[in-house]
Amino acid sequence: MQITELETLDYPPLTEDLEEAKAHLDKYGMALIKNVLSSEEVEEMDQRLNEQFLGEEKYKVGSKVRGDEGFGIESSEEEKVSRLVWNLINKGDCFIKLIDHPKILPLIQHMIGEKVCLCSMGAHMNGSGNERMALHQDQWPLVPHPMNFPFMANVMYLISDNSPENGGTRLIPGSHKWPLIDYKTANGEEIQEKAVSLTAPKGTAIVWEGRLWHGNGLNRSGSIRSNISTAFLQPWVKPQENHQYSIRDEVLDKITDKQKHILGFTPYGTLGGHDGSSVSPANFDPKKESIGILKP
Repeated sequence: MQITELETLDYPPLTEDLEEAKAHLDKYGMALIKNVLSSEEVEEMDQRLNEQFLGEEKYKVGSKVRGDEGFGIESSEEEKVSRLVWNLINKGDCFIKLIDHPKILPLIQHMIGEKVCLCSMGAHMNGSGNERMALHQDQWPLVPHPMNFPFMANVMYLISDNSPENGGTRLIPGSHKWPLIDYKTANGEEIQEKAVSLTAPKGTAIVWEGRLWHGNGLNRSGSIRSNISTAFLQPWVKPQENHQYSIRDEVLDKITDKQKHILGFTPYGTLGGHDGSSVSPANFDPKKESIGILKP
């Protein structure tokens, strides 16, 4: 198939209707859900992210990027104007609700199935003067084999208004139905032109499936644009964040059993149990309950 034959669509309209959003996901590979976060929730998360940003700057921890690392380009510390704030579950109680947000989880389940696992939760704080990210599909790096079904889905909660000026997320609606194309082709000029920065207000959630081509844009606004990404997988895929290892004890005490299921603290079928068991409880303590050396 020629690149000119690849079908692209305009962005779907914002909606708050669950069934309409599901229809958009099927047709466009994405949906725009308005008013997912209240103005108070956005303000609280924005304040916490900015505090965390400054804290990670002070202690020289975390991940700083320029944006175009996916092209194999190296940059100086001065050019790395954006920060990726990983594992938000540990970095503020306000983020815990995003594990199973009631307006979003049904849409994730519509795409990849009832049982899901959180892949990761992190903030993209794109600084002004960044470089454009390579277009990519979220699920391809996790299982680098062509699959014609979505086993991954992503949500981007907009903590800032998104626009072309501040490098709003660029997606190509309809590209989830494209035939397999390689990374180099996807980042050629012809396809890059199909990816236009999204305009949407803060509080909106962008939901898309793992085969949709997308990337961030060029921020030239003079301000940081912050979005929160929560990615989900079918439970047989190894997540990006090892939640059982990385979640702090004081945070683990705050999350619900349902959230523990989504974080992978319970088995999926015969996978992820202990001592051959497929019914391990979410509060299983391997230091006390795993069977060690025994003798008669």
